[in-house]
Amino acid sequence: MYKINRKYLFLMFIFLIYSSLYSQNETIYLLTNKGGFAINSEDKRFLTDYFIFTFKKGKDSKKNDFKYYTLDKKKEISIDTIKYKTIKEFTENKKPWEIHNELSLMRNVFFIKKTKSDKPNFEYKYYVIPVIYEGTRKNIIPTDLSIHK
Repeated sequence: MYKINRKYLFLMFIFLIYSSLYSQNETIYLLTNKGGFAINSEDKRFLTDYFIFTFKKGKDSKKNDFKYYTLDKKKEISIDTIKYKTIKEFTENKKPWEIHNELSLMRNVFFIKKTKSDKPNFEYKYYVIPVIYEGTRKNIIPTDLSIHK
């Protein structure tokens, strides 16, 4: 029979509690119209660190299978009802590895997309889009070649 060390059990118990409390934060909302964002790289060999996201999968009730969300599946929200950060606010005074770690620990990441309303008084609509943080790549410079913005 194996003897279990009480000190070992106590340390494992503390580790499990700590990891469950601090392993993942809850939710972050980022105001952006892009599929990711870039910051200047601190590594002199690279120009940028690009943080990549993909649309989160959702169940298609008609076909009973999983698909990636498209911008057509976005949910309209009132911007006053949620606490969000701009990319500038989120990345301010952080090293690239700190941004990466923070995004990796998030349980839910949502982009808030701002679009012009169809109304003639130039109101804006805001949409929530669930995304998954995929990681960071070096030297990617995002460009938008579309003529319709």
